[in-house]
Amino acid sequence: MFHSAFQQAARISQRRFQSSTATTFVVKKKEAFAKGAFQSNWLADPSTYPLIFIMGIAGCLVLGVGASCLMYNPDVQISPNKRGSTLRTWQF
Repeated sequence: MFHSAFQQAARISQRRFQSSTATTFVVKKKEAFAKGAFQSNWLADPSTYPLIFIMGIAGCLVLGVGASCLMYNPDVQISPNKRGSTLRTWQF
């Protein structure tokens, strides 16, 4: 299985090596960030809408849990007067 994949990759790289215009990762990356590329790549296909929705909800959840832990966890000491204390004061 891997042998055929490696053979195909070798054939493709040989063809690209001998061609006059090589498609490189940098060129593809610039095309991916072109103006309107996000809209044409993601929003043109309705099947990506649930993915975008779920990723947005997951991002909000991560931000909420992170902010909650930073604000209310007694092990996190952001305040300069509590920083470096070895014993907990149990005062928020």
